[in-house]
Amino acid sequence: MKTTQDFSEEEWVEEKIKKNILSEFKINLTSTEDISYRILPSPHFLIQDTNILSNEPNNKKIIAEVRNLKVFISQGNFFDKEKITLKNIIIKDANFSLSGIDLKRYNSSINDKLSNKKIQFDKGNIFFKDNINEIFAIVKINDGNLFVNDQALHNKFKLKGSIFSIPFTFEIKSKNDQQIEKKISFNAKSLI
Repeated sequence: MKTTQDFSEEEWVEEKIKKNILSEFKINLTSTEDISYRILPSPHFLIQDTNILSNEPNNKKIIAEVRNLKVFISQGNFFDKEKITLKNIIIKDANFSLSGIDLKRYNSSINDKLSNKKIQFDKGNIFFKDNINEIFAIVKINDGNLFVNDQALHNKFKLKGSIFSIPFTFEIKSKNDQQIEKKISFNAKSLI
């Protein structure tokens, strides 16, 4: 394993960002080779053409192909690379591939306390696959977000999109203090 002295400046930034994304957001990236720093609209790193892996220790499979991943950083430690603090991330133009097992795992993980920093989704698709890996439904993502609502003390996942050309909004609120409390809301345009 390389130490921080063994990394070039670019490799160091790549490893630091990947490590922080995994620890803060539980998102495991494969490659961040195409990474650039942007100052507007606020300081962030733009990672292009990367994949998100599942967090299963024995089964690392690709669950999303991401065209653009923006990692916004705090301006407080702007010049100290050792103290880079992530603020939020935006996943744009991503194709998620989920099976029934993946949905069960994510359904139970929404009960765990999420990061208080927001994950936003902007345009993309979710390909739902059956147990023989065939696609049976495609959800178009317009936008969404995943975060902890500190005032209400619950995790919140909200998604706007369409399935079979029918627009919908989907929301899960999950609270886990003494017992698990989960509310699911799904609203779609009437077919009539």
